[in-house]
Amino acid sequence: MRNSRTIPGTPVGVTRHVLQLSRSLGAISFTYHVAPAVSSPQINVPRLLFSNAWTLRNSTLSVSLRQQIEKIHDRIIAEGVPTTYGAIMREEQLLDSDFAAQISKKVSASGIRDELIVPVYGPYKIEGCMCFGFDKSVRKLKNETREALETLATSSHVKIVSAFRDKINNVKLSKRETQVLRWLALGKSQGDIATILDIKSTTVDSYTRRIYAKLGVNTKIAAVLAGISTGKISI
Repeated sequence: MRNSRTIPGTPVGVTRHVLQLSRSLGAISFTYHVAPAVSSPQINVPRLLFSNAWTLRNSTLSVSLRQQIEKIHDRIIAEGVPTTYGAIMREEQLLDSDFAAQISKKVSASGIRDELIVPVYGPYKIEGCMCFGFDKSVRKLKNETREALETLATSSHVKIVSAFRDKINNVKLSKRETQVLRWLALGKSQGDIATILDIKSTTVDSYTRRIYAKLGVNTKIAAVLAGISTGKISI
């Protein structure tokens, strides 16, 4: 296996690397889901980053399926132990039987018999699952193959999240945006900040929206954490 230091530096490059290397290890599909914590600066990361297993279309059924799949991955992330698609399908309490049948149908249509699902963890509490599909039971894989895939998943996720982290570090806030973010960190409301800075409340709202957009977050807590962790503000 290639040394993790040789993994490409961009998210797209890393994903291609994982796909190519997993195929060399016998996988026929690769799916990558992320689950940013509520307080993490997400940088607009979609939960489904990549999948060549099947296409999730914007239909009501697909949305429901996606929610069920995310529920599974959230549990795996919480437990912190790699598992398999087969093991999940045997857990009657985890999946509604109708959804389990729908997921099984989609998986089978792609030629996938089983998946190795690896929980992965990274900076800023951006966690996820990398899923490697096989045309045979994962239990038949050699131990060294499983270990190689688990190592690949872990190192690649950290590399990808680091790229998003670098994006945060490179963000430049204006002087006024920095002032607004610092007062937000100190627990002040937009009305309070407007009074302190002698500007309109709507202006504070505009600055707040710009801050969120630049940091790729959608909550005050996430913005404050991103600002403090990257040294853009201090309190």
